[in-house]
Amino acid sequence: IAASAFFPGPIERVGTIRVVMGDVGTGGACALFGVEPRLGRAIRLEDDVALGGHPVVMLSYGYWQRAFGADPNVVGRTMRIGGRDYEIIGVAPANYRGAFPLLTPAFYVPMAMANELMGVDMLGQRDFHSFFVKARLAPGATRVQAEHSASLVAESLTRARPEGWVPGERFSLVPTVDVQIYPGVDPLLRAAALLLVVVVGLVLLLACTNLASFLLARALDRGKETAVRRALGATRGALVRQQLVESALLGLGGAVVGLVLALVILRALVSIDLPLPYGLRLDLNFGIDSTVLFGWRVLALTAGAGVLTGVVLGLVPAAQGTRADLGSALKTGSRGSDAPGTLRWRNALVIAQVAMSLVLLVGAGLFLRSWQQMLSVDPGFGRAPTSILALMMPVTRSTPDEAVQRTRRVLERFRALPGVEGAGLVWPLPLEFASSFTDFTVDGRVPPPGQESFRADRATVDGAFFDAAGVAIVAGRTFNDGDRRDTQPVAVISQAMAHRYWPDGDALGRVLRRPDPAEPDLMVVGVASDINVRSLGEAPRDVVYENYAQSSSSPIYNFVVRAATDPARITSALIAAVPEIDAELQIVQSTTMADHLAMSRLPSQLGAFMLSAFAAMAVALAAVGVYGLVRYTVAMRTREVGIRMALGADAAGVARLLATNGLRLVLVGGALGVAASLVAARFLATLLVGVGTFDPVALTVAPLVLGAAAWLAAYLPARRASRVDPLAALRSE
Repeated sequence: IAASAFFPGPIERVGTIRVVMGDVGTGGACALFGVEPRLGRAIRLEDDVALGGHPVVMLSYGYWQRAFGADPNVVGRTMRIGGRDYEIIGVAPANYRGAFPLLTPAFYVPMAMANELMGVDMLGQRDFHSFFVKARLAPGATRVQAEHSASLVAESLTRARPEGWVPGERFSLVPTVDVQIYPGVDPLLRAAALLLVVVVGLVLLLACTNLASFLLARALDRGKETAVRRALGATRGALVRQQLVESALLGLGGAVVGLVLALVILRALVSIDLPLPYGLRLDLNFGIDSTVLFGWRVLALTAGAGVLTGVVLGLVPAAQGTRADLGSALKTGSRGSDAPGTLRWRNALVIAQVAMSLVLLVGAGLFLRSWQQMLSVDPGFGRAPTSILALMMPVTRSTPDEAVQRTRRVLERFRALPGVEGAGLVWPLPLEFASSFTDFTVDGRVPPPGQESFRADRATVDGAFFDAAGVAIVAGRTFNDGDRRDTQPVAVISQAMAHRYWPDGDALGRVLRRPDPAEPDLMVVGVASDINVRSLGEAPRDVVYENYAQSSSSPIYNFVVRAATDPARITSALIAAVPEIDAELQIVQSTTMADHLAMSRLPSQLGAFMLSAFAAMAVALAAVGVYGLVRYTVAMRTREVGIRMALGADAAGVARLLATNGLRLVLVGGALGVAASLVAARFLATLLVGVGTFDPVALTVAPLVLGAAAWLAAYLPARRASRVDPLAALRSE
């Protein structure tokens, strides 16, 4: 078994300090994961024995390249992390990304160095639950046996009730093969991945229907050529094989072009540097290097898909084009007796194109509406221009009272800066990836069945946080200097929590009793307005705000500073003031509230952008299909157009007549698309914010956009045909 956790580490190099994310793991982690270092050696069991006694570090492959220029002589050198020198013992292989596949740390250190790295006694806190734990079954053991053993451990912890253990909790064992990223986020990622696969599949089907329509038209155009070949002795089978080879080569050519475009797009995606907090780097491992992308698996799959697509789509045109009566085909040329049947195939393809395009358009409309709703969501805080500075506090090198005094000095200095209207601290910051909770009971209320207590989100703040962040105190008071460690521990709770447990409005003075003996009971002294804690647009949550001066000191605090001027300028002033306040303070990250909220909206924004891009492709493909059908229909009716024009028909009337057939198909496909969209929208409900699956705006605008594109695609060839010279049209057949 091995455990690891992400910890930020301030690295000092060339006179500068930069905080990056490191992986702190138990000594057997590298052996468990089968890590074979690129250089040097991996972390071993003997490197993880005595607390603070093993300052060794293994660099990640990416950080070794970025920071050390892939220096092959890096092993044996030292680097300074968190104010202490570490010996570089090795470089991890390129394919090793630690316990969390999506986020690659910069370095790996033994778990025994966690306290030194963080400046706080993390390993002495039983309530620290941010470990990623993996284990291998013993030979002959089954998962059921392992789950039973884990349940016995959980029961023993419930009986012992150590600090940080909630009675009644259980361990969940998940097979590694069932984990894509992390069990807590995998369901959402699977839903997003499935949506992307469906969208890409629909666009591929649209492209295939266009190709099938093109092949049908080409087979019809080559009717006379095929008849001549048959008259000269060619068998129908030979002609079918010839056309299948041609369509297969067409599909293979498309696959080659698609492979090149995929390489360009993937390189662009990998180059995106998202502004993740705490120096985290998103590792989009798409495998675009020459050993993977152009490996035989990808090449074989791409070539096979291209050839198979061409062959399958060429079957019907080949069969249709070689089935025509020989005499009729030689007399009528390219427009033989098979034309009506072929046109019926093309009509069906156009209807399918329109229907699928409308499904994608409605989906894109729903995501755009969801993003619009996200932009209009009021998170309940941060309305004024605000700066955010996260500092690492060396709490292990001071007593709790000294840590409080240091934090107060920071706040006082920040408040004295020009342009600052208010400053407070919080951990964790609302809407960031970190979270904290607390368990409690309330007099007169019974916890849910199977539970011994209630649970609420927890944040550690000072009294000025609410004003600095723009969170209103709707009842009671906030924290003040009279709330000390030797006085009654107090709390401010969210309005939703007050209404849930004390609907009579009498929450002030009530007590939150905590089952953990290490956590004192809290008396409610204030009620704060609701804010979004974990995601934008969420339902109001139960939140308990604890006073930082009365709780355990955190190694990291987010200082929220409300600015009267440009928050970016205030951020620069805050950064400059930190070393003057305390040389031991380390800046973990700096941002503005606007950028912080933008990161919360990023998933919805990306979803809207990607789906809109695919929807635009779908509309373009559908328009091309309608255009091709109408143009081909017009070409078949050239003589009819000439006769109508010679008899005095109006050009506009002829254009409308020619376009009518294409628009009828659009109406049929649109009706089918609307019905399919209503069904598909129900599966998108979990990915939308503030938008119902039956959204009148999306269901109205999408058909209008598709209808306008289809009308233009049908009208242009019809209008051109209505302007031909009648005599030339009559001589065309």
